[in-house]
Amino acid sequence: MKPSTFLMSSGILTAIVAGGIYTACNLQTVPAGYVGVKVNLYGSDKGVQQEELGVGRYLLTWNEQAYLFPTFNQLHTYAQPFTFQTSDAMAVNARIGVEYQVKPSMATKVFQTYRKGVDEITDVNLRQNVSDALIKYASLMDVNELTASGKSKLLDNVTEELRHQLEDVGIHIIRVSWASDIEYPPQVRESINAKIEATQRAMLRENEVAQSKAEAEKARVAAQGEADAQLTKAKAEAESIAIRAKALRDNPQVLTLEAISRWDGKLPVYLGGDSLPSIFMQSK
Repeated sequence: MKPSTFLMSSGILTAIVAGGIYTACNLQTVPAGYVGVKVNLYGSDKGVQQEELGVGRYLLTWNEQAYLFPTFNQLHTYAQPFTFQTSDAMAVNARIGVEYQVKPSMATKVFQTYRKGVDEITDVNLRQNVSDALIKYASLMDVNELTASGKSKLLDNVTEELRHQLEDVGIHIIRVSWASDIEYPPQVRESINAKIEATQRAMLRENEVAQSKAEAEKARVAAQGEADAQLTKAKAEAESIAIRAKALRDNPQVLTLEAISRWDGKLPVYLGGDSLPSIFMQSK
């Protein structure tokens, strides 16, 4: 092979390899559930001109980069706790979780606003928005309100504040949640524990009183039942005696018949006067 031919072949092969490497390195895929934003990296219009990319594969030039924005719900829990103060200067800490969505039709607006990818926006910008809202609305309630029913109210206010700030940017806040228990200062924790203990003691006393009342009522009902039973029995016996007495009055011969039925046939050893048994006296 002639040297010139060899050099030409080598050059073509090098170009093909280089082109293949370039294509592989600059082929960007936008998967389902994402929207891509293509931006220029250099020149006078760097970061200014953006193009929205739908699902598919795109060959980018050396001067272009694509940022992917998920359009499905994102749930991010911040590992680092947020610190904020109540109106009575009590510093508290808590971890927060945020569920949000990048609006598919506003991905370019999101990039224009932050000039960052979604992960950096979440870790830096969105975190700062959450922190500012917590500080703003926690300062409107004291620690007693926060420990009572203020936690839900605080999250509702923070959620509305974030929606107001980010909706027009292209980020829809779905909900904000507590990812951990709120950590209060030691004196507040002691006060909370004391209230819980006092409440438990009060509930115990109420239960004891209720139990005593129940037992007293049970004893009263039992006594009333016993009294009613005795009264019923006495009434039954009285009625029985009355019925028997009336029957004997109406039928005196019944006594004679009973005496005869009970007599063992023996006469008394000593008799005086008319001391014969009444059954013989009656038969005379």
